[in-house]
Amino acid sequence: HRADREGFEEREWTYVKKDGTTITVLLSVTALRREDGWLTGFLHVANDVTERKRAEETLRKQSAAMTASMDGIGIVNDRLEFTVVNDALAKLYGYPDPQSIIGLPLNALYEPPTYERFTSTILPIVKQRGRWRGEAPGLRYDSLTFPQEISISAIEGGGLVCVVRDITERTYAEEQIKHLAYHDALTGLPNRLLFKDRLTVAISHAQRAHTRIAVLFLDLDRFKVINDSLGHNIGDQLLQAVAGRVQSCVRESDTVARLGGDEFTILLPHLPHAEDAALVAQKIIDAVRYPFQIEGREFFMTTSIGISLYPDDGFDAETLIKNADTAMYQAKEQGRDNYQLFNAFINAKALQRIALEHGLRKALVNQELAVHYQPIFDFRTGRISGMEALLRWNHPTLGMIPPTVFIPLAEAIGVMIPVGTWAMRVACAQAKAWHDAGYRSLSLAVNLSVCQLQQPDLLERVEEILDETGLPARLLELEITESSAMQSPETSVRTLYELKKLGIRISLDDFGTGHSSLSYLKRFPIDTLKIDQSFVRDITHDPDTAAIVTAIIAMAHSLRLKVIAEGVEFTEQSAFLKKYSCDQMQGYLVKAPVPSDRFVELLATASDEASAG
Repeated sequence: HRADREGFEEREWTYVKKDGTTITVLLSVTALRREDGWLTGFLHVANDVTERKRAEETLRKQSAAMTASMDGIGIVNDRLEFTVVNDALAKLYGYPDPQSIIGLPLNALYEPPTYERFTSTILPIVKQRGRWRGEAPGLRYDSLTFPQEISISAIEGGGLVCVVRDITERTYAEEQIKHLAYHDALTGLPNRLLFKDRLTVAISHAQRAHTRIAVLFLDLDRFKVINDSLGHNIGDQLLQAVAGRVQSCVRESDTVARLGGDEFTILLPHLPHAEDAALVAQKIIDAVRYPFQIEGREFFMTTSIGISLYPDDGFDAETLIKNADTAMYQAKEQGRDNYQLFNAFINAKALQRIALEHGLRKALVNQELAVHYQPIFDFRTGRISGMEALLRWNHPTLGMIPPTVFIPLAEAIGVMIPVGTWAMRVACAQAKAWHDAGYRSLSLAVNLSVCQLQQPDLLERVEEILDETGLPARLLELEITESSAMQSPETSVRTLYELKKLGIRISLDDFGTGHSSLSYLKRFPIDTLKIDQSFVRDITHDPDTAAIVTAIIAMAHSLRLKVIAEGVEFTEQSAFLKKYSCDQMQGYLVKAPVPSDRFVELLATASDEASAG
């Protein structure tokens, strides 16, 4: 035995007690010898060390857990100096190892304002309640800060345990969620909720400072046509580009928001003069007019803007936004590509517009729409050679609604394609009936709206109608305007050439009132030119207008195009047009648009009435 050789030996033994529990015993054996060294016996001393062993095992496990923990753990003494640090804490704060932190004061890991919060608020709470948990920015070894969740607990006998967790990713995710709640995902601009909050705050400031605020409501003109015909990818890129241009037109203190779709709002606080809002609106209109380059294509856009002012037009956010929206619709009615200020008269018209919009959505189902026909008189034959199909709406309570009112409205609310398709089908069926009745050379002109010209399946719809009605394609003439063709020139050119292949004729309506007329005559497969009635109206008393009309006729004939004059009301105008070889005319001199049952009566009599002039 070692006790025999060395005089002393210690060993731990585990025993099972009578009740089945185990105990750990530390057995000490000491050799007993006489003075001459002779071994006389052994002294055995047994101590129960069960509790100590348990404490050691607990400490070992705690140390292993502390080392393995993903959270940073540190213990500080009463002087707030670190005495114990795990690897995770050193890593969180960017130190090379735990030993680099041992001995450092707690304030080494926090910026002065944060540490002041610890000493003045957090540590007194720990002293009173025994623990505290919250968030505070930590200071890394490289002087960068990071968001952390920290738990501090008091240790019995003195000192504190600090458990630190890096919440950078969680904080970023929370900020993203918060950002998405208040911002538009596509453009990154504030959304309706944030805009309304900022407007409410701005109104409070304006009330105290007695200053003005302007709210601009911006809507892109005919954006739906591009979005529907070319796809949402192009539309989204266009919206992002518009958002950037609008932001470049305002101050940093202003707010540009996207409400949804193609609608934007702008908050102009601290406005020195009401006129300044109009200047900003015009600046935005000019910026949006400049061509957009997207995926190798060039797009032309315009915008309509409504303006409301605080306190003139409202005292709360909802009213100011609503009134700016109302003024924007007035800008649409004024021809788009302009701005309008809100006033009470506009508001009354807006309420009427809402009633019309509601009624128009049901007009087709309720059979309130009808197609009327206006005869086209041929100067060479002296007879009616065709007719233009014109849509009419008889509202059940408001009576006849002018096409200049309800057709732009139909385009704006997205019902023009089904309405236009229905009108074309009805007109082609009627023209075929007259064709079968003996009027075999009678041509039919049908207007194509902006929406229809850009719809992807227009060619299929037209073919379907011709097959369904049996009308020869050569008798159908589709009328487009320069402004409708401008929405997407490349698409328009392709569509028109495909229609021409079917044998359909193409007419350019309202010639001279749009953009780049001559370039479109060259690019588009045009058969007929229609001189706008604004020119015809003045040809007999304005030499300049007369010169323009004669020039248009001569130019069209040199390009082998037929010329039709619109809006002819007087015999003097008819005589002038005939003198300068205009091919055909239409207008009240011949006959106003009439229902189909009255049109047949005109075929026999209108030629005599018109030729009398």
